[in-house]
Amino acid sequence: MSLLYAKDNKLYANTYLEIYVPWDYFDNRPVFAVDQGVSIETFGLLFIRGTSGGKEGKIQLFSVPSMITLNIYDSAPEDIVLQGRQVKVITCRYMKDACVMNQHILQGREQAEWFLHLVLAGKLPRVLTYPKLIDVWWHNLEIANVNFKVPSIIYELILATIYRHPNNAKQRFGQWYGRQEKPDGHGYKTGKVEDIVADLSTFSGIIFQDMNKMITSGINNTLEGIEEPISPLERIISY
Repeated sequence: MSLLYAKDNKLYANTYLEIYVPWDYFDNRPVFAVDQGVSIETFGLLFIRGTSGGKEGKIQLFSVPSMITLNIYDSAPEDIVLQGRQVKVITCRYMKDACVMNQHILQGREQAEWFLHLVLAGKLPRVLTYPKLIDVWWHNLEIANVNFKVPSIIYELILATIYRHPNNAKQRFGQWYGRQEKPDGHGYKTGKVEDIVADLSTFSGIIFQDMNKMITSGINNTLEGIEEPISPLERIISY
C-alpha cells in the first residue's frame, strides 16, 4: 500500500505515518532544514514509516531530492536505528488523510545547488548504497530541470572523492567496493569536503582552510610514515 496519495495538487497520508528529518540537516552549516513552527522546510531525502493492520512498517527512504515544505501537526526529537546505527531525527507525525505537503515542487538552479551542497557536506542519508548515489543526483537534476553541461564522470568523480574507505580515509570507497565479491554498497565513510581534503594531503588542506590543523596532520603523517599524494597545485608551485 502506498503511504501517500495525491489530491488537488497535495499529498495526503494514506495511513498513520511518521516522517523523520535527520537532525544534522538542522545542525551546522550549511543548514538543509528550517523549523518554521507550522511547517519544516527541508531537503527531501528523508525517512518514512507507516502502519498496516495496526503494526508499524519498515522505515523506508523518502526520496524527493529537492527542497520541500512539510506541514507540521505534531513533532518531536527522537533516535531511530538505520543500518545498525542510531540516528537523531525530528519525527513528524501524520494521522490518516492529513495533508503532508504540496505536490508541486519549484524548479530551478537552486534545487541543484542544494543537492551539491548536501554532497559536499557529507550529509546524504547513509541508507543510500554507493551505486545509488549517482542515480539520486540525476533525479535531482531532472526535478530541478537543470543541466550543468558536464558529463556524468564529473559527478562520479566528486562522489568518489567524498566517499572513503571506512578504515582508511586516504583510500576511495569505490576502489575497495570494486574489489568485493558481494558488496552491499554500505559501510562507507564520508564527511565535509574540507575534512576529506585535509586527510588526503597536508598541502591541499593548508590552501583549503586551517593551517594549524594541517601542520599537525602533516607532522603526524610524517611520523607514521604515511605517503601523501601530491596535489596538482603543489606541482605548479614547485615548478
